[in-house]
Amino acid sequence: MMVLGRTFGSGRAPKPIIQGVGCMGKTPDRVDLQIIETLRRDGRTPNKSIAKQLNVSETTIASRIRSMTERNIMRVTLQRDIYSLGYQFQAFLDLYVTGRNVNDVAKDVGQIRGVLAVAIYLGSPDILVSLGVCDREDLSRIINVDVAKVAGIARVDSYVALDIRKFESGYVALEAERNAN
Repeated sequence: MMVLGRTFGSGRAPKPIIQGVGCMGKTPDRVDLQIIETLRRDGRTPNKSIAKQLNVSETTIASRIRSMTERNIMRVTLQRDIYSLGYQFQAFLDLYVTGRNVNDVAKDVGQIRGVLAVAIYLGSPDILVSLGVCDREDLSRIINVDVAKVAGIARVDSYVALDIRKFESGYVALEAERNAN
């Protein structure tokens, strides 16, 4: 990589600006992107196979995966089929919050059994909740008992997905996920 210039901090030694590196050094290069794509297709692909495919050493692959994980560029995870967990359909809730901090409400809602994801919005609604639901009674319990117990929720709009046509889970906010836990 080519050094283009230097940045100067207050009382610190200058740091080089390196071509091809984005904000905070997080931008993955071509090899990183190929590793990510290979693992996205099959997260069980051995480092040895990836190394052979990319014509680099197995140690390079292990080092890059570790580095990308530490920099929150990627994480290799297990995904489960929601239907194999007993959920018959997916539902969504729009939550409108008043009289309480939205982050606190989101944290409480995230503890409810069946909640798969919680997103805080700018504007209305304040919070979007994704649920895995076993049946209509389960959905009713979640809304009328569990969500109803959470202080600060003024209104709930609910939706049921009849069919999921596309669900791409290859992208998440790793930093936000880490901060939420």
